Amino acid sequence: MLFFSSNEQIDMPKTSGIPKSILADISKLKSKLATLEKSHNTLFKDFKTTIKSHTEMLKKQQNTIAQQESTIAQLGKKSVKKEKRKPSEYNLFLKGKMTQGMSMIDAVKAWKEKDSSSSTGSSTRQTGQDWQSPTQQY
Repeated sequence: MLFFSSNEQIDMPKTSGIPKSILADISKLKSKLATLEKSHNTLFKDFKTTIKSHTEMLKKQQNTIAQQESTIAQLGKKSVKKEKRKPSEYNLFLKGKMTQGMSMIDAVKAWKEKDSSSSTGSSTRQTGQDWQSPTQQY
């Protein structure tokens, strides 16, 4: 090999000037740094997934709240309750008899007896304000 040859291979610098203990410390630090970077990356990924899941949960809660608010608004706009249906004469009769202490079966029998004796082909339904008569209580 010639002294100034262009084919000369370049070797790694000799480490004879740097003590081996320092080189060992540097390699230990490099491995610790790699371990720390790896754990940092893992923690960062976990943090990102946690943020993502929390964001999704927050969106779901906001949607739920919005639905509840719209439901509340709709309930506030609902019309006034309809009036109760007028109780039939039959129901009022049964209720009156049962409040007097009669059993349901006896009250139905009494209605049938009343109906058969009073009806001569007329309907059992009555029109007008008979259902509000003051003598019948409910």
